[in-house]
This record gives sequence, C-alpha cells and structure tokens, in this order.
Amino acid sequence: MSENANYPYYDENLERNLVNSESMFAGVVDLLEHPTTREQAELGNLTLAMVRPHVGPTANLLGIEDYEASQTIEEKITGLGVAAKFSVFFDDEVIDEFYAGDPQAVMMKAEPEDSSRFDNRWPEFKEFMTSGPTTILLLHSPNGYAVDLWRAHLGHWNIEKFRDPETIRGALAVNVWNNLVHGSDSPSSVVRELRLIARTVGSPKA
Repeated sequence: MSENANYPYYDENLERNLVNSESMFAGVVDLLEHPTTREQAELGNLTLAMVRPHVGPTANLLGIEDYEASQTIEEKITGLGVAAKFSVFFDDEVIDEFYAGDPQAVMMKAEPEDSSRFDNRWPEFKEFMTSGPTTILLLHSPNGYAVDLWRAHLGHWNIEKFRDPETIRGALAVNVWNNLVHGSDSPSSVVRELRLIARTVGSPKA
C-alpha cells in the first residue's frame, strides 16, 4: 500500500468468514465509504478483486479444497498491495445490480449448467453467487495502474477460447461457468461496485 494513501486500513489477517459483530462490519463500511477510498478508486489507484464462492475442488484444475484454492489465488497477486480483505454474503438484489447490463444479458442467452432447474444461466449464476461467502480484496497500486494490473492477473473471462496459463483463470479455472474471480473493468466500476458492497456489509445476515 502506498505510504501516502492514508485511508482506513482493515485487518488483512482476518479469517475468510467474517464474525457477525457490529464493530467489525462498521469498520468495513467506514472503509468502503471513506472519501479517500473513493478518491483512490477514481484515480485508478484502487481496484476491486473478488474470489467467488465454491472455488474448489471441482472448480479448480488442482482439485484442492475451497480455502486452499482461495489462498492459492491470493498468492498469485503480485505488484499490488492488499489494502483490505473481508468476506460478504450477497443477496439477489445486489447481484441484480452488480451484473446489470451486458453481463446479465449475455447470461440470459446462455445455456444453463443444470437445465432441469434453470431456463438460462442468469438465475443459475445468481443462485451460485448468493450460495456462500465471496472474498473481497481491495488492491492498491500507485500511478493509476491498479485496474489494469489486476485484470492482467485475471486473464480473459472466456477461458474456453482464450486460456492463458500465466493468468489466474487460465491456470486454475475449470470452465467459464465458474471462472473463480472478478475484477472491476474501470475506475468508475470500482466506485459503483464498492457502493454496492458497502450496502451489503451494512446489512449483514443475522
């Protein structure tokens, strides 16, 4: 993390599943809504990474369990500082907003993995994204490179056509359906997505 970033810092050693305490969630919300956090995001110095639920063992090529797979993904982050790490449970409403537009439209036209339960991939994806904790990482890099650096780590979303083994998705993901990780595509997306996450953390599950 840049020495002059000076925004509130959240414990990076926190366990992946948050304890439901008011003080802990208040600290996360304060961080996400802090003016300097937004400023850093707008400058491109801060980006959002998400490790999705259920990243192991059937979802990764190494066949390792969920927690180990999550740790393996995080170990592949280089050249970026981890400004914060915590986990959230998303609900349907936030997922609708988070993936509104092209991502949702594309999935609504795609065949589901489980055609016995779903007509298209969108409701299936939504159920998947709300079925367990998502790990949130705020990644920092000076000079406005945070978004591009993290997306270079990720690799192409469509690993069935563009698999690069030097990237996280290319090295670990089994298929497009669960390509393991998310990265904001622009500074404005970072700002919007942090707002949605702040709203989610501010209303934790009982």
